[in-house]
Parts: sequence; structure tokens; C-alpha cells
Amino acid sequence: MTQERRSVLNRAAVRSAFLSFIGFTLIELLVVIAIIAVLAAMLMPALARAKQKGRQTACLSNMRQIGLGTMLYAHDYNDFLPYGYAYVWPQGKPLYWWQDFCRPYMQTELIYSCPSALPHGRWTDLRPPGTPKPLVKDYLCNAQGGAYPESGKKEWVNANGPFINNWGNPSRRLAEIQDTPGTIAICDANTNAGFGPAFLDDSPDRKNPTMGHVAKRHSGGYNASFCDGHANFVKKSTLGMWTSRAND
Repeated sequence: MTQERRSVLNRAAVRSAFLSFIGFTLIELLVVIAIIAVLAAMLMPALARAKQKGRQTACLSNMRQIGLGTMLYAHDYNDFLPYGYAYVWPQGKPLYWWQDFCRPYMQTELIYSCPSALPHGRWTDLRPPGTPKPLVKDYLCNAQGGAYPESGKKEWVNANGPFINNWGNPSRRLAEIQDTPGTIAICDANTNAGFGPAFLDDSPDRKNPTMGHVAKRHSGGYNASFCDGHANFVKKSTLGMWTSRAND
């Protein structure tokens, strides 16, 4: 046998021995796969919670910027808050929302989008020229109007929030809000912000009997900016947090 032939056979023998050493049986492979599956099942909830926490933090950052922008608007407009929404009269169009009034004080339009709101709230009707269409409406101002006396809920009569819509009304001044650090200005919401029970006209809102229209998108709670400009995560609110009155 030639030297070259012996060298080839030796290399083949070494390779065969190495492969035999590192090889796995079918049972060993199944055990490894099972262990990986168990570890993945244990990690997925933690990763999901971390992802949700990240979205909550990004939303809270939006709220802080919105709170600051709202206060800057009031500072520039003689202490008046922006309208919740306002039509241009006498023609009744276009329609401006609080986001449009506060936009000059915001760093980016993405401020109005909650990372956990899927799908995002959108508004397309009567948009003013030069403004985004659709307008993202994941966050709504606290234009709480309370309930009519016919509702029988005395504590809710005249339970007005800090924002006013412009049906011939002047906007509200910050000085009129008795507890600015404890009064919600803007929050995660679906339609109209409010505590619970929510009312439609003089009857309870059957779809939102206990929590109003607030969107609890973050671990059973929601983010909100307050009438002094700060922002916070809210797990459970009280009536007084939604009204301009103190000590509700």
C-alpha cells in the first residue's frame, strides 16, 4: 500500500471516529428539543411583559410631551386651555381638535399615537387645510360633561372636566380648575374620556357601565396628563380626577 493510500485511509478513520464522538441519538435530540421548548414557553410571557412595558413607557413619554405642550398653549393664550374641538363659524367647517391647537408645541405627529392602540383611532371629517388626514385620536381630552339631573346621579350633575367644546362657549382657564395636579387633562381613550358610569344624554352608557370610555391599554391601566402638565400611569381613578371641582 502506498504512503498516499495509507494517509487517505488514516484521515477517513479519524473523521469517522470524530463523527461517532459528536453524533446524537434520536432520543437525545428529542430531549434537547423538549428542553428548548420548555425554556421558550417560560421566556415568552416575560418577553411579552417586557414588550408591553416598553409600549407603556413610550406612551407615557408621549403624555409628558402632550402635558407640556398643553401648558405652553395655555401660557401663550392668556391661561385658556385649547378647545376639545371647535368648528369654524358661521359655515360650521372646518373642524379643529385639541391636537390641532397643540400641534405647534409638539416635536412630531407621532406624539398622538399610542403604541398599544391597535387599530389607531382616526378622524377624517372636515379636516382643516394643511393638517394631517386622518387625524390619529388615540388620546382624548377630558371634556367630561357630567349627567343631567334626570339621571338621578347627583354627584355627576355639573361634574365638568377642564376642556370645553365650542358650542358658543368660551374655553376654560387653568385658574378655574380647583385642583390642577389632581385633574386629568388628556388620557388613553376610545371615544370620549370619562370616569364611570358613563352617560349618554340622561341614560347610562350600556357599553361602558363602570369605567366610562377610558382605554385601559397598559396592564389594566392607562396613561394620563394632568392640568399642571405632569403625566402619570393611572390604575384606578376617582370622580374628582375627572372634574374641575376640588374634593369630589
